[in-house]
Amino acid sequence: MKKIFTALIVLVICVTAVFLMTGCGGSEPYSKYDLSEYITLPDYDSFDVSVPEVSITDDDIKEELESRLEAAAETETVTEGKVKKGDAVTIKFEGTLDDGTSVDGMSSESYNLTLGSGSMIDGFEEGLYDAEIGKEVSLDLKFPDPYTNNEELSGKDVTFKVTVLSKNVTKTPELNEEFVKNNSDCKTVEEYKAQVAKDLEQEEYDQQLYDIKSELYSKIISETEVKDYPEEELEAQIEELNKSYEKMAEDSGVEWDEYLSSNLGVSQEEYDEQIDLYAKELVKQEMVIYAIAEKEDIKVTDEEYDEYLDSLLKSSNFEDEDAFKEYTGMSLKEYAKTYKLDRDLLLTKELDAIYERLSADGDKEEVEEEKTTEETAEKDESAESDSENSQE
Repeated sequence: MKKIFTALIVLVICVTAVFLMTGCGGSEPYSKYDLSEYITLPDYDSFDVSVPEVSITDDDIKEELESRLEAAAETETVTEGKVKKGDAVTIKFEGTLDDGTSVDGMSSESYNLTLGSGSMIDGFEEGLYDAEIGKEVSLDLKFPDPYTNNEELSGKDVTFKVTVLSKNVTKTPELNEEFVKNNSDCKTVEEYKAQVAKDLEQEEYDQQLYDIKSELYSKIISETEVKDYPEEELEAQIEELNKSYEKMAEDSGVEWDEYLSSNLGVSQEEYDEQIDLYAKELVKQEMVIYAIAEKEDIKVTDEEYDEYLDSLLKSSNFEDEDAFKEYTGMSLKEYAKTYKLDRDLLLTKELDAIYERLSADGDKEEVEEEKTTEETAEKDESAESDSENSQE
């Protein structure tokens, strides 16, 4: 039972947490239904919402600067100098047993190795510490006993002739004006540090705001009362879920009954129960989205939809729609239709509108509280002054 619960939890997370970003599938808009007959939305205008509180430290800025410098680091192949523990080197080697013979795996004309990784037999890598690139080194060693890679070599003496051909050296740039000008629109290091701080603040603000809106959406869902489920939509969801699991079973190369017992750890009856519960959750979320849209009179225009898809394409780092289609097997519009991205944009607009209203109301209440506090303080001061005058 645990396995299918885990699988369903993953799918629920996909729907609730990722709804704001991308699609996990869903039903057609519920325009043919009077959703008030199926659900009752909570009074979400009475909900309290928090506001992002961004705090970026000097350590955060330092860490981000180091990360950007490391990302800009370049690796070059060096064929001069000595090597040390930790170096990524290319070597050639030839191993010979005491009787003058060799076996497969004991020699290579070009082998990549990180010194100190422990991937070779004892003494091999250590024997190359401080070796000079281009000069042959002779290593008299012994295979471990037992030697699981080749039991015939267990405990045998071996001599390796090794030459380090090159090493890779990673050069991390310094934080100077040259780096700043090559990697930003800033002109000075201080200006760049200020920009990094601003970027971090924006990222933190956006993430907190995303989390706050996700919590708002989850609260709306959890407090929505379901009276009934439209049978057609529920059956469609169950059918889609069954197809998904049947496809997973097919990809696993096992029969359905075996997939249920071995992979999901449930009986057919338990599976049907869980699929029914999950399908109802999906339908509920769909109904909530379209009920809010109707209540708030929110729609997605063609222009907004096109801009949204364009931004998704850019953020996914695809060069163009041809590259997207080559990767996904669908055009951007086909993909968007399949995964109901218009619905996700609709939800985003809804949460933006609701949050903006709630946070604005919260600001007004805070101002009123401050005003009341100030007026109370002024009255107290006035009363205290009157009391002092009276005593005089």
